[in-house]
Amino acid sequence: MNNFESQRQELEKYGIGTFDDVPQDILKYLKKGYSKNNKTNKNLAGHIKEEYDYIDIPLKIEKYLINSAIKKPFLVDHSKSIQVLNKNAPFKLHKLWINFQKKYEFNPIHDHSGIWSFIIFLQIPYNLEDEDKMFPETSFTNIKSATSRLSFIFYNYIGKLENFYVNVDKSFVNKMLMFPANLLHSVYPFYTSNKPRITVSGNIVLSI
Repeated sequence: MNNFESQRQELEKYGIGTFDDVPQDILKYLKKGYSKNNKTNKNLAGHIKEEYDYIDIPLKIEKYLINSAIKKPFLVDHSKSIQVLNKNAPFKLHKLWINFQKKYEFNPIHDHSGIWSFIIFLQIPYNLEDEDKMFPETSFTNIKSATSRLSFIFYNYIGKLENFYVNVDKSFVNKMLMFPANLLHSVYPFYTSNKPRITVSGNIVLSI
């Protein structure tokens, strides 16, 4: 069993939706549909030099993302718990961008605006086994190493902050995670590849 499959149940227990292979036509657009003229660094928390917005996003992308979200009851329940309007409003894709995270770059702890956010993994250039060898003396109670990991931050039952580390590796390529937009998360740097880690992220909001 690969890392994506082995962590699926725990991810969904924490309210993070897991989605198998993203359709090929969606992936094709995500890999080619951005422009390097649309840098979006000033709008993002990432300490990443290459981040670009998608412009004129096809409707099929928005439909795929929204339809994915409403298939997960716990994501729908989260949207119903946000009471900021006095009437129903449709969901809308508000922002979509691509990240080319290079060696040593990282995303600090942050959250997003909107109802749901998502990550689609297009390229993971490293092997976790190699990353874990970078700091062999590091020892946590629940993980050997944090290098290259995606981390979600929660309050536990006694009000203490805890990290849930996601072992993102090549088994996550062409997969998607979707989660409440206000869920704190971060991405640690990787050390063992000169190729970029490529992901696509975005936010779904209520349209009024």
